[in-house]
Amino acid sequence: MNIFYCPLATLDEYCALDETESRHIANVLRKREGEELFVFDGRGNLYDARIQSIGKKEVMVHVVRLMENTEIEKPKLHIAIAPPKNIERFEWFAEKVTELGINEITPLLCKHSERKEIRADRIEKILLGACKQSLKLRLPSLNPMTNVQDFFAQQKNDAHKYIAYCDEKSIHLKNAYRGNIDAIVMIGPEGDFTKEEVLLATQHKFETVSLGKSRLRLETAGIFAASVFNLANE
Repeated sequence: MNIFYCPLATLDEYCALDETESRHIANVLRKREGEELFVFDGRGNLYDARIQSIGKKEVMVHVVRLMENTEIEKPKLHIAIAPPKNIERFEWFAEKVTELGINEITPLLCKHSERKEIRADRIEKILLGACKQSLKLRLPSLNPMTNVQDFFAQQKNDAHKYIAYCDEKSIHLKNAYRGNIDAIVMIGPEGDFTKEEVLLATQHKFETVSLGKSRLRLETAGIFAASVFNLANE
């Protein structure tokens, strides 16, 4: 199934697809007016639509039927992670956790961070592509690069909060998180969080957790955390 992104899609209304989606429909798939296609709004809704018109840069569709609705509230996962120097590793992480159904990603700026900026537009395209490939109807939110101190101050919801830290005393995430509630998991840079950052996290009610005995690359750690979350909520 090919699905196309239209954030303004509404039942029984007309919706214009952006230039990238429109060119794919017209030039690659060679669709014609009146043909059927499927659009999703990134918020959990999949629609059956009919092509109304095809222009050089815009395809207009008529949204005729709601095919699937996944707006029922389920536990949400937010991973805050320090991007590595090699941005391709972060992009791979973003793609895979989207396939696993993550809701929100925050790139973290920590004391030991090797990368201080990302190209949000490029990452957002990867998130969208992963949604379409895996038929996930919710597009994850990508937040701006955020200083770790500011990140702590922003977390005022009732989610269970965890910070992955290499400490023998930390309980494993699978035992700390039991499901049925939103969760935030922080993954540090290659040099890990500093003791000061961990202390600040605990002061903001984050629990230190282990991701197992293996030494994981940060992108692997993020995917592992998303898998633990999914299993706990099955």
